[in-house]
Amino acid sequence: MKFSSLFKSNYYPLNKLEISADRLLSNYQFLSNLSDQKIAPVLKSNAYGHGLITVAKILDNKGAPFFCVDSLYEAYELLKAKITTPILIMGYVNPYNLRVKSLPFSYVAYDIELVETLNKYQPGANIHIFVDTGMHREGILLDELSEFLRYAQKFSRVNIEGLISHFGMADNPENVLTKMQIENFQKAKKIMAQHTTIPLKWTHISASDGLLYLQKYIKEVGNLARIGLALYGFGHEQLKPVLELKTTLAQIKTLQKGEKIGYDFTFTAPRDMIIGVLPTGYYDGVDRRLSNTGYVTIDGHACRIIGRVSMNITVIDVSNVINPYVGQEVVVYSHTAEDKNSFSQSAKLCDTIPYELLVHLSSSTKRKVL
Repeated sequence: MKFSSLFKSNYYPLNKLEISADRLLSNYQFLSNLSDQKIAPVLKSNAYGHGLITVAKILDNKGAPFFCVDSLYEAYELLKAKITTPILIMGYVNPYNLRVKSLPFSYVAYDIELVETLNKYQPGANIHIFVDTGMHREGILLDELSEFLRYAQKFSRVNIEGLISHFGMADNPENVLTKMQIENFQKAKKIMAQHTTIPLKWTHISASDGLLYLQKYIKEVGNLARIGLALYGFGHEQLKPVLELKTTLAQIKTLQKGEKIGYDFTFTAPRDMIIGVLPTGYYDGVDRRLSNTGYVTIDGHACRIIGRVSMNITVIDVSNVINPYVGQEVVVYSHTAEDKNSFSQSAKLCDTIPYELLVHLSSSTKRKVL
């Protein structure tokens, strides 16, 4: 039994993540209209912090060719949630785990043991061959692709339906390495055509940046794009961030000039001030690098984070808030890009990218779909 179910409708969480279904669907539609490429939503890493099942239910039955996840665990969670959209597992799968039961998933493959295991224990499974076009993370090296395919063809009970790769710098279309990856992907498609009698159903190298920045190369980069960050509202002015993290003002107190706050006493009050205590911290996703630099908002007023962000507590300056009160709603991360506490602005303060802040949002925080 879930904890919240013990309280039925009378439980009010201190922290919550609000997910705008309208914004998510608007982003999906905008991205789908950019080109003839199909859009495959990326739901890995708890849907970039938005909630794996939450996002899947919003996008299910919207016509996506498949959802992209990283692990067998994520795929199985979607299966248990009765999601009907097909699922492609992009990350490494331990072949041993495929021996347990029949599973309705597709797999990215660059390891021959995985292909052999799928052939034996998951007959009929679809696979997407991952070729390393130059980013040099996972994938089969281009000059080893022919040999891999010759061996893979021995396993007739799996279906090679796709070719996949990944850009290292898709936001820079004129970069020599980006162009090299496009050329190598073209070479890989030709090699695949030499070794497979059935035309590939899917060819895809683009993620969000590839779709947004490489429109002039649209025919060369495949018929599908795997979209993560853009789907959640980042990377283009027409896209709308989908998520807000909210908490509750738990305590208000007066601090006198010269008094110090938090671990290591890194903040000293420059004047008499009113401070607020929030029941949320770096466990919940408030990045510790926002200590003494970040902001939250109360009724539209930007309130600076003061002192160290603790594991479950953050202190803020509420001196400029009119009549603050315990129980008042506080926006920790705003979905308005221009706000000082938006994910994009907060990421800049942390010298990182919005992805990192998003995926560190606690999975235990309640997700509420608006």
